[in-house]
Amino acid sequence: MDPVRAILLALARRANDTHLYWQAGLAAVRARRQVPQRGEAFAHAIQAELCLADALRAADLPAGFRIDGITLRPDPVDAMRQLRAHVPRLNPSGPIEAEHEQARQTYQQLAVDPLTDQEQAFAVQLADLPVARRDKVVDAAERIACHLP
Repeated sequence: MDPVRAILLALARRANDTHLYWQAGLAAVRARRQVPQRGEAFAHAIQAELCLADALRAADLPAGFRIDGITLRPDPVDAMRQLRAHVPRLNPSGPIEAEHEQARQTYQQLAVDPLTDQEQAFAVQLADLPVARRDKVVDAAERIACHLP
């Protein structure tokens, strides 16, 4: 593969990965029922797309330029979208949200169920603890839960 095609595919893969990372962060925020905001992941995704668009402009590709069986459009922004959409077919890992979707839905369903009497008693006991102590108990519970089958 010639260097121009390799560079454009690498930039497209980076733009796609940053876009997926940003979308996964948005999904996680929405799953926690929080208000999504534009943060560092959004800025990184936009910067990666701008780099790809600038590379396409600088390459001054001839009409009918092809990469992996697709013909890129002459407009750099359209070509950027084409390449970014093409990259997931090349990437064996696919979208990062898909494999975690079932776990996210299960977690949400568990969070929706009302607390049992025992869980309510634990919540009252935790609320009575000082904040630093409560955080320490929650951290310990999370560490123990990570090691359970």
